[in-house]
Amino acid sequence: MTETKRPMAMQRAAALVPLALVLEEHGVSLASVLEGTDVSPHEVRHDAFVPYAAFLSVLDNACRLTGRDDIGMQLGKRQTLAALGPLSGVLRHAATLAEAIGDFAAFQRHNSTGGAVYLMQADRDVILGYGVYDATAPVTNQIYDLVLAVGCNLIAELTGGQVAPEEIVLSMAVPADPTRYIRLANCPVRFGQHQTGVLLRASVLNFPLPAADKGQHDLALAKLLSVRHGTPAPLSAHVRHLLRPFLLMGHAKMANVAERLGMHPRALRRRLRAEETTFEAIRDEVRQVAAKELLRLGDLTIADISATLDYSNPSSFVHAFRRWSGTSPGLWRNESRPDRV
Repeated sequence: MTETKRPMAMQRAAALVPLALVLEEHGVSLASVLEGTDVSPHEVRHDAFVPYAAFLSVLDNACRLTGRDDIGMQLGKRQTLAALGPLSGVLRHAATLAEAIGDFAAFQRHNSTGGAVYLMQADRDVILGYGVYDATAPVTNQIYDLVLAVGCNLIAELTGGQVAPEEIVLSMAVPADPTRYIRLANCPVRFGQHQTGVLLRASVLNFPLPAADKGQHDLALAKLLSVRHGTPAPLSAHVRHLLRPFLLMGHAKMANVAERLGMHPRALRRRLRAEETTFEAIRDEVRQVAAKELLRLGDLTIADISATLDYSNPSSFVHAFRRWSGTSPGLWRNESRPDRV
């Protein structure tokens, strides 16, 4: 079956609004960073959307032209809830921190269709994580630096600075200088993990938010759901968005995704066939994106990556990777690995 051309993954450009000031501090112009990225200066505003892959290319260009490998984090530290657009009011007026981050994970796709915010249980605690799934996006740690800083800011802003992450986990390998990650939330940091996110203790999840207001929360949610950007996303886009965290949770089966979507698996298969694709093809694509990130940015073994991506055994992963790229995961890692910073 020939897969139909899918809509381009998009990203709210609000996170780029402080970039000009960040660049100015390093003697670099915004125009030079945007050059060749398909993002124009007039699109760097709160209400605009730009291609997700172009958004990541802007971050990489900024890193290269400034000679700084912490541009993503610098930019993330300057973000406030306002960067989330209509979603900001939903989070701000939630009753508790748990409700707010639950809303963040549930409705973040209104701001991005290239990477997924998710919640994952970690014993009794939770991880607020993020994973890229856009197959056209460059492999870069800058987006993860940005979202980690955004996550820490979001938690602090929502709780009036009363709650902070207990721990930060990153799939990237240990950098030469890990100090900036340790200072981000003044908490322990674990590198070389199978995901990237912030861990919150169960004891803080019921923290009552200072701006809690059910009426305002419901109004903000209604406003968010009423806003339309372009044509409605196809079902395959929703499946892609769900599969990125579902892989990590060991739930990457059609039945799991169909249940989350409130559909029977046969109906899901039929709807995807109408879009000229299959569940298996979408899962393959998302696995490929995640695999290349873990290979290029992290230190997990092939067996660990296989388990992370919900393969039954490492040989199945290796066979699939050869089919995607024409080479083994180990050789691909050696040839594509960036210099350590």
